[in-house]
Amino acid sequence: MKLAKTAMRLRDEQLRARIVYVEPQNETNAELDAITARVVAQLQELQQAGMGARTPSDPQKVEIQLIRALRELLEKMLSARREHFLRHKIELVQRRIANLYFSSEITTTGGDPFTSTFHHADEALLAALQRHSAGIRADLERFHFSDETSRMIALSRLQRMEKKLASDVLARTRPELERLLVTYRDVLLVFLMRDFRETLGEFAWEVVQQSQLARGHQLSYKILASQFPRFREVFESKFMDRLLSNLQAPLAQRIEEEGSLREETVRFAADPRIYAEICAVMCNAIYDYLHGEGFLDLPVQWQQQLYDEE
Repeated sequence: MKLAKTAMRLRDEQLRARIVYVEPQNETNAELDAITARVVAQLQELQQAGMGARTPSDPQKVEIQLIRALRELLEKMLSARREHFLRHKIELVQRRIANLYFSSEITTTGGDPFTSTFHHADEALLAALQRHSAGIRADLERFHFSDETSRMIALSRLQRMEKKLASDVLARTRPELERLLVTYRDVLLVFLMRDFRETLGEFAWEVVQQSQLARGHQLSYKILASQFPRFREVFESKFMDRLLSNLQAPLAQRIEEEGSLREETVRFAADPRIYAEICAVMCNAIYDYLHGEGFLDLPVQWQQQLYDEE
């Protein structure tokens, strides 16, 4: 669980590192900025006036109403009527798992090839080539050629050799991957539509209370963008807890029933990054749904991130 949550944090750091909001060389129009600031200020005044009229004075009432609204919306999202939507999101999870699987199959980074057991010649050749490819490329860059075209051809052939070996390795293991993806699809669907759905009352209570959304007499009918980071931190932690506790047993049982999976494939199924990806995809889908229902205000940059990840 600790490793999965760490993987989730690392994934978020990578996503944030790729986001560029404003190019530093872009010039802004001072007059337009001033007009925009005045309009925003006026809208905020109107919004605050509306909020004041609709905000209960009792924080406990705010908390109760937020818990009820969150539970009802999640129940609606995880209902049988929206199974097609959930399956679509699980397909996105499957693509993420496939990318992780391919990466683990064609790279020896972090592992010692001398302590590994290779079952096929192309696996060993790929491991050896990857181990020395940087040095080979460096040699080709330093060698003297009669023309630059020959150097480029040599580098291109090296790249094609590595891709061909990787393709051969993946082609052999693809059937196992497909069986593993079906397993994840089935156990995830049961988790979302049965195990997780049955605990939504407790889940909503924990999320709203521990993220302290009612503190400061906030709105009882929605979560503001300024509250989203705190809400998200608690939401994903509680979701991950339930995901891991409910998936372990059925996943282990299904893998055991498969019987013929390689040891490497079984070991891959325990990769914490898989659960970080599942949590990211499903929680982002929930945030997007809550935003569409008017219950959750998402920061603009987060909306862009959700769009980019699809």
